[in-house]
Amino acid sequence: MIKIEKDINNITGKSKKKVYFETFGCKVNYAETSRLIDEFAKIETLQSESLEDADILVINTCSVTKKADADARKAIRHALRKNPDLFVIVTGCTAEVNPEQFTHIEGVDIVMGNSAKFELMQISQNFQKLEEPLILEPENTGTVFEYAYSSEVDSRTRAVLKIQDGCEYKCTYCIIPQARGFFRSMPFNQILPALRDLESRGYLEAVLVGINLSEYNFEGKRFKDVLRMIAESDLEIRVRISSIEPNILDEEIIKIVKDSKNICHHFHIPLQSGSNRVLKSMQRRYLREHFMEKILMINREIPDASIGIDIITGFPGETSDNFQETIDLLQNFNFSYLHAFSYSERENTPAATMKNKVDEKVKKERTRKLIKLSNIAAEKFYLSQIGQVRDVIFEKEIEGSENSNYRRFIGHTDNYISVFVDSKNELIKSKMKIRLIKFINEKIYGEIFQP
Repeated sequence: MIKIEKDINNITGKSKKKVYFETFGCKVNYAETSRLIDEFAKIETLQSESLEDADILVINTCSVTKKADADARKAIRHALRKNPDLFVIVTGCTAEVNPEQFTHIEGVDIVMGNSAKFELMQISQNFQKLEEPLILEPENTGTVFEYAYSSEVDSRTRAVLKIQDGCEYKCTYCIIPQARGFFRSMPFNQILPALRDLESRGYLEAVLVGINLSEYNFEGKRFKDVLRMIAESDLEIRVRISSIEPNILDEEIIKIVKDSKNICHHFHIPLQSGSNRVLKSMQRRYLREHFMEKILMINREIPDASIGIDIITGFPGETSDNFQETIDLLQNFNFSYLHAFSYSERENTPAATMKNKVDEKVKKERTRKLIKLSNIAAEKFYLSQIGQVRDVIFEKEIEGSENSNYRRFIGHTDNYISVFVDSKNELIKSKMKIRLIKFINEKIYGEIFQP
């Protein structure tokens, strides 16, 4: 590894350059790219809208799956074919845990992990391509919280606010703790001002994100304290929880969400497997019975809440009976959608050395079954919402209105339903009460509510 401080003077300059950003992976990565864009703007570096016009390429990588790694490498090669003179900087999770795979790509200049991500501005002004790629590493790795937020939709109606970073869980399939370092959190007293700032900028919704959001902890203030503070505030911006671990979700958090006027009735909760044997092999922090207890509590206390669930299929040793346990568990409660993923082996994780690997075809077939189950659950949830009046934030206009005098808009309810509404008036960046009137071809349609 080469320290940044020792190499910066060899590659910096003074002329203004254009930078093109490409991002892979989670909402945290996108928020951090947005922060990078702002930081580059401070040093009068221009953001480029095309690869051909850019001088610098910043690739922000994701290491969750092998496909994510491959997509990043493919994007780099594609960019260099379009513009061989690009100064290529690779950052993000894959650059943190496996930087060497990028130094083997001809044309890559600098590889720097997550912990060096916000030092890019020190080296990204007017420099020529290097003869040999550099792997840069800061002195302190994964110990400092870096603030970041981004706009999740083009209309800038929904912002993503990062309030937590790092993970210390020991899930046997996951490489993210190696990529992101220790738990660290945004100072508690900065969260409300940050949300007020987003509100003042015209955002109507903020999504709280983190690598392990549930483990927010700043000087003894935990995630439920963050939610309670938001619920007790006068914020008009509505706040959405991106994901919450089952072992952290409890009756108190559910009650805070239930009683709040500004926290969305939407939970995204990773299950990963409905088999206790597989959960123990994964080293998850709960059993199927505990997970079911939490979901049933939401069903009972907040029956209109949308519930999303993550599941990994084909974990090493998962038998057909184990997979059936997952299917059976999902029949015991109401949920809205599934994110089903086939297990992707990551080097340097305990699962990579486990025996009884599951055939790829079997993994894909199990994933397909879960996708079908997700579609059935989504339809059931949508139909249960017909007739309700919900607050909808409209994000964009789309084609499709059958009446030439009307325009069609799409937005989201607080409980995460995509709603299509036809209107003669502009709806983008507005929050309106909408009655959900029909469900056709997997879509919900609504009309402006007239009390």
